[in-house]
Amino acid sequence: MAKVDRIMKRDWCIDSADAGWSPEDTLRYWRYGESPEAFVAWFSEKYQLIRFENL
Repeated sequence: MAKVDRIMKRDWCIDSADAGWSPEDTLRYWRYGESPEAFVAWFSEKYQLIRFENL
């Protein structure tokens, strides 16, 4: 879960708490065997997150 949060913060400026997930939600959404990177990519595509460039 910490790696998912780091990727979310880095790429989308939010973490799992900002997305409204509990730790249980994250485990429920995360498919077995999927990498944290793939999970974040799936989530960002599903919810059409807007990427902000680091200034």
